[in-house]
Amino acid sequence: MKNKKTLSLIFSVTFVMVAIFALAACSSSETGEKGKKKVELTWLVRSDPVVKAWEEKMVKDFEAENPNIKIKLQEIPQDQIDQKLQTMIAGGNVPDVWSSNWADSGFATYQGLGALLDLTPYIEKDPEAVEGIDEKLLDIYTIDDKKYGVPILAMGSYIFYNKELFDEAGVEYPPTNWDDQSWNYDKMVEYAKKLTKNMGDKDNQVFGLLNTNHGNRDAWLWGGDLFKPEAYETGDIGEPNVLDDRANKQGIEAHYDLIHEHKVSPTQSQQDAISQIGSPFLTGRVAMVIDGGWGVRSYQPAEFQWGIAPIPYTVDDRRIPMYVDPWNISAKSKHPDEAWEFIKFLIDPEKGAKDLVEMTNETPANSQLMDVWLDNVAEQAGMTNEQLQELHEGAIKYGFEADNHLIRNFSTILNTINQNINAVYDGTKDIDEGLQDLDSQLRSIKNK
Repeated sequence: MKNKKTLSLIFSVTFVMVAIFALAACSSSETGEKGKKKVELTWLVRSDPVVKAWEEKMVKDFEAENPNIKIKLQEIPQDQIDQKLQTMIAGGNVPDVWSSNWADSGFATYQGLGALLDLTPYIEKDPEAVEGIDEKLLDIYTIDDKKYGVPILAMGSYIFYNKELFDEAGVEYPPTNWDDQSWNYDKMVEYAKKLTKNMGDKDNQVFGLLNTNHGNRDAWLWGGDLFKPEAYETGDIGEPNVLDDRANKQGIEAHYDLIHEHKVSPTQSQQDAISQIGSPFLTGRVAMVIDGGWGVRSYQPAEFQWGIAPIPYTVDDRRIPMYVDPWNISAKSKHPDEAWEFIKFLIDPEKGAKDLVEMTNETPANSQLMDVWLDNVAEQAGMTNEQLQELHEGAIKYGFEADNHLIRNFSTILNTINQNINAVYDGTKDIDEGLQDLDSQLRSIKNK
């Protein structure tokens, strides 16, 4: 009997110990290193081959430092982000970390939808994480004293030009000083005429200039605006300003004349045709292009030497499109603390942010990385650091944050602008008709 009790006791103790070890093993499988719970974060990114290697490096490096956090990359073509993201938000299936400005609709739209987490408590807890980022850039994403995004990059707009085509045409390179009024709109047109060649030869024609701005940003260059100031402050389209400002028509006319009077820019059908073989600038089909600062990233594969110049002087109150992209956390993220740790890694000037500049040429929001950016881009553009710094500072000086970042539901608004103004540029509507139709349709959007 005594032996049975002993055996029973041994069995009971053994069972308890096995149960304890099993529980510990189970607990270990649900937690990471040092008892931290394992979680998975979804990181939404654009399909961009230039940035892909950096994204993959971020996942690898961050997971190595944070073995309890797995990063799942969700790659979406940029022109599909708006549609897919809004569907995801409506269904509650949101990414944890993303940038609200990577689509036609931007920050104002997604903040208005309640899709963005207030990051103020995290920034107050880790103020060193945003050291080097100008408060003015942080203010872009501050609503009612709450910060909903942390800037990744800050860039203006420029003219990118093909130095080989300039050399062949015997044309001097443009200056780098935004306040040099000898580099004005007429001078740019003069250059574009000298650079345009082989017209009618579809395989060899070169256009002097491609202006990628849409109608509102064309108006900005001449001091106009299709919207009133309060639209950018409130995010509400409000009463349109299309017909109230003569500069709007001036800006549209200037773009129209590039195509039809000066014949230095392609029509939309010509642009579509030359774009079929790749970027018109990268393939040498245009000698100059007015484009956002992302050109220093996207034009890296060029097989020719390119340079950068200011958008030419027009009027004193011109506006130059500026692009300040943030990292955001979804308001419905199940793991906001871990998502903040990932954002801190991405914006760290010794880690993610530095790698971004070195690997992609993106213009940093953090001033601590400006020398790295200057060294990289100046070498590729065949320019001095001083010239490039002058270009960057001038672009920011005259820069105004992109309209799609500040006005809600801009995807619909942009479609409306393009339908009417592109019809003007194609010559199927005259300028007054196009502006009248645009005004009427924007008012219709306002009243919805």
